[in-house]
Amino acid sequence: MTWKTEWKKWSAHKELPSELKKQMAEMNEREREESFYKQLEFGTEGMRGELGAGSNRMNIYTVRKVTAGLARYIEEKGTEAKKRGVVIAYDSRHSSAVEKIEDY
Repeated sequence: MTWKTEWKKWSAHKELPSELKKQMAEMNEREREESFYKQLEFGTEGMRGELGAGSNRMNIYTVRKVTAGLARYIEEKGTEAKKRGVVIAYDSRHSSAVEKIEDY
């Protein structure tokens, strides 16, 4: 999928939070490409990236996607893995994606 296709998909999303809509509206062509040209990667230190709209940014959608993937992985590993659980951390010095994403 190209970044323009991904951009259009996000633009058409009716329930996109207003903050992300605003960010998308203010992006220039280069920022659009950078934000949508790939999926944010999960590396050895977890997920890291700029907060913002796009598949290559930290936002509610990228965190939900990785959370669902992690849940499936743990489920595949069986009962013992489920009992161990997970740790989710965030950087309190910045506007944490986890903190802003979902109210628990």
